[in-house]
Amino acid sequence: MRPIIAPDQMRDLDRRTIEEVGLPGIVLMELASRGVMLEVEQILGGRVAGARALVFCGGGNNGGDGFAIARRLLNAGAEVMVYLVAERARIKGDAKTNLDIYEKLGGSTVEVKESDDFNRLPFADVMVDALLGTGIRGGADGLVADAIEAINLHAAPVVSVDIPSGVDGSTGYAHGPAVRADITATFGEIKIGHLISPGLEFAGRISRVDIQIPPKFVMELDVPLFLVEPADVYEMLPDRGMDAHKGDAGKVLVVAGSVGMTGAAELASKATLRSGAGMVKVATAKNAQAIMAGSASEVMTIPVADTAEGSISPEAETTIDEAREWADVEVIGPGLSLNPETVHWFEEHVKDLPLPTVIDADGLNALAQLPDALANLNDKIVLTPHLGELARLTGKTSQEIAADRVGIVREYARKWGCTLLLKGVPTLVASPTGPVYSILAGNPGMASAGMGDVLTGTIAGMMAQGLSAQDAAIAGTTIHGLAGNLAADEVGSTGIVAGDVVERLPLSQDIIAGRASYPQPKNSGGCGCGSGGGGGGCGCGGGDAEGSGGGCGCGGNCDC
Repeated sequence: MRPIIAPDQMRDLDRRTIEEVGLPGIVLMELASRGVMLEVEQILGGRVAGARALVFCGGGNNGGDGFAIARRLLNAGAEVMVYLVAERARIKGDAKTNLDIYEKLGGSTVEVKESDDFNRLPFADVMVDALLGTGIRGGADGLVADAIEAINLHAAPVVSVDIPSGVDGSTGYAHGPAVRADITATFGEIKIGHLISPGLEFAGRISRVDIQIPPKFVMELDVPLFLVEPADVYEMLPDRGMDAHKGDAGKVLVVAGSVGMTGAAELASKATLRSGAGMVKVATAKNAQAIMAGSASEVMTIPVADTAEGSISPEAETTIDEAREWADVEVIGPGLSLNPETVHWFEEHVKDLPLPTVIDADGLNALAQLPDALANLNDKIVLTPHLGELARLTGKTSQEIAADRVGIVREYARKWGCTLLLKGVPTLVASPTGPVYSILAGNPGMASAGMGDVLTGTIAGMMAQGLSAQDAAIAGTTIHGLAGNLAADEVGSTGIVAGDVVERLPLSQDIIAGRASYPQPKNSGGCGCGSGGGGGGCGCGGGDAEGSGGGCGCGGNCDC
């Protein structure tokens, strides 16, 4: 898995490289500018001479990188204008050296004094954003904010240096305006802010620039976040023998559904089977059981005592406990309803959770009403909230969580002692003791009803086959996202329904396992990401390594 680091860790890597290896800071800046220049050349189609470039520089080392890039553009024959959005007196050290060199070569600099200086930005073929680095805390303001707005209003493509200005490199959050880059060229390792929304959207395609940081320094870090890649999931997938029978693949009890909401139980149970579980029983309200039995013929159903509204009642517990003795894994929540009697049943049921268990949907909403029940969780349990559900569980606002997704997920996984999966872009998974894992999976077309139920079933199917709670959450999310991409490529990116994803879960798993190739997407030139064994086949979702968006199945835009 690829380490994703915090900005202060990157600064420490820079310091150690300078002090312990003896590589001067100005050489690091030169390597950085060379890497960014390669991205600028790509945008310009290799024709730099005669191109017009606007380079926006702040007063720190990020601005120093910008001055070095401006000098490279100038020497390559481009028409360059640097907008210095800082007091010249603030520019020190290596940054000042690069500014002086650029100007001695005849480079033009506009020292921005007021926002009107951005009113009539000239035509440009490319712009370079070197205003702020990864160390920003809080929102961009003043002239820097004005510069960001001007960049976003201009028609020219943008290359951001290290991170889009205005994005917090530690969290991905933008407290104010932020540059919308086409390409972000980051130095050394990818930072947390590149992969967490909205930073992921602002960054465009992310390109890593090698600035000669010794790999052993990176290996010595306490890495807070890892990016999951298809090969990582390949290593997790269960290996089913030739003589396997259904009992070997695991038995799952799905406690779900109520009158009017049997679809959630159906989707979760079908996804559990489609992801590889051997047998599934659905315990559902008596008055919903006939509908459930008629919609999922491969699934066994158990009618249990229900309320007047057709949801599970407290009297159902004896029957459900008997079914739980049969099962290896339990799912609780899809379509359960929040009838007060059902919530009371849930409160009693979760006092003892002996099986690996996935809790989702109304199970999470019931937990939010029963904060004491969170103390009953353990490391075999997976919670799968979206942002709003996690807000209800923690008592925090959605905005507070969005401002520090990685930190919040890690904190509450440890506090509750369970595996916590926060759905979103990307999806984050944290266990009680480990780091956080980031999965870039799926596509916007999957924003439709029932997708969460399918994810729940996919995770349960992985758990039934022997994966730990953490690994099942990671593998299930990746398989689910790739299945969504397969659906988008076949039926179109708008209007995907959850059933489309369920039907493609087996192929998704085969692609990640190297048993099948990713099909050629319709109306696409193809992805070129590979399909071979060892987890090729692009398991993660939305643009390929060239940033063309050609049906690759990865969700993010990393050129890594």
